[in-house]
Amino acid sequence: MKTSFLWITLFLAVTLAACTQATPVRPNTSEADQAAIRNSTPSFLAAWNAADVTALGAFFAEDAVEMRADGAPFEGRKAILDGLSSFFAQFKATQSAIVTEAGVEGDLGFARGTWNLRSAPKSGGAETTRTGKWMVLYKRQADGSWKTWRWIWNEQPAAAPQPTAK
Repeated sequence: MKTSFLWITLFLAVTLAACTQATPVRPNTSEADQAAIRNSTPSFLAAWNAADVTALGAFFAEDAVEMRADGAPFEGRKAILDGLSSFFAQFKATQSAIVTEAGVEGDLGFARGTWNLRSAPKSGGAETTRTGKWMVLYKRQADGSWKTWRWIWNEQPAAAPQPTAK
């Protein structure tokens, strides 16, 4: 009886050990990942300021979503790039941005900041300046790179005209 109990206990211990999967130890890449996310902004702006839609496509995941301040969201990389192509066909634009925060949690990362956009219609007209805030959620890709997965931005309202002195 004692031998049977020992064999059953041993069998259960081995079975449980075999079923328990060790959690893989992930290297702490938080600082490197945050730097990669933070450093993607200047490259994105260079492509934007060159109106290079092909280069901009490299920044977006296939299932990316852009939640615009002034319209329905663009869902998917193709829709986002079509929207950018339409914008660049109509406007000459220069954008700058500041990253105020970046972080990583597992396979998701984020960055947020402020933006400034100067644009003028290609058909003629005055240049306008717009400013706002942005946030991007990044998703780690199978190759370890980070791609924009969700992009949301808003625009600060234009300053009210100052009354003229009489």
